[in-house]
This record gives sequence, structure tokens and C-alpha cells, in this order.
Amino acid sequence: MPGIAHKSERGGVMLDLRHEAAVREAYTRTAAALGPRVMLARMLPAGPELALGAVRDPQFGPVVVLGAGGTLVELLDDRVAALAPFGVATARRLLDRLRLRRLLDGFRGAPATDLAALADLVARFSVLVHALAPSVLEIDVNPVICGPFPAAVDGLLVLAPEAAGL
Repeated sequence: MPGIAHKSERGGVMLDLRHEAAVREAYTRTAAALGPRVMLARMLPAGPELALGAVRDPQFGPVVVLGAGGTLVELLDDRVAALAPFGVATARRLLDRLRLRRLLDGFRGAPATDLAALADLVARFSVLVHALAPSVLEIDVNPVICGPFPAAVDGLLVLAPEAAGL
């Protein structure tokens, strides 16, 4: 919904809906809080959450930011940044610099993240960010669930005024 960056703070994220009645109730509450347009998606298994973002710096160009994600994105000071585009090796080095990196190996019996797939996702994101730089001011993909198969769950795209026709 336009103007809402954090749907979870406005009652716009409902999890673990196991039957039709729960889905209907979630829709009613979400529509009342945010409007009738909703997205329904299969629940992914829990795992460490990363935030993957980008901004267009006026001096340096597109910058990719990677860090702790989910609801902890603003709470934890755990992020790294690099100029886009970059390859898998740089993506891996960025991941290795995060304090939450140990969680990706499977902490306390949790499944390990496929680090090669995650590094590939981050590198490909950087290439996309570089290609979209003239049209996009900001991209926020949060969370990226880092289980055995890393998956982006939600995202926000802020177009440059000239690209948005403003």
C-alpha cells in the first residue's frame, strides 16, 4: 500500500494461518487496517532473517546494504555496504562480516543456510540494483529468510520522481 513502509506495525502481516476461517479473519482485519488489496502467500519455515537493500547515493551511485532483517532491522546495528555491482565473492565477504553470520551455519540445531545460494542472491541483487539505478531511489527486500533455500519474502521499491512521472 502506498505510504506504508512497515506493514507489520500497522497490522498488515498475519502469520501461521492454518485454516480457511483464520484466513478470512486475517483478511477482515488487514482490509480494515490497510485497505482491501492484500497478498496471500505460503508460510515459509522460520530461519535467520536478513535485510537486503539499496540506495542511490548522489556521489557514489548505487549502494547495496545487507544486514540483520525482519523486525530487528532497525534494532540491531549489524549491516555492511558495498558499491553495486559486485560478484559472488564480494557477496560472500559481506555476509562473513555480519555479526549474525554464525546463525547462517545452523545455530543450535537449526538448518544451515545454503551460503552459495545466498551469496548468489546478493550478487544478482547488486547487478539488478546497478541496472535500475537511473530509475530507482531505494529498494528494500526484508526479510530474506535464510533457511536451506534463501527466499525473499517482502519488498519495497521507491522510484525516482522522474521515473514515476512526478
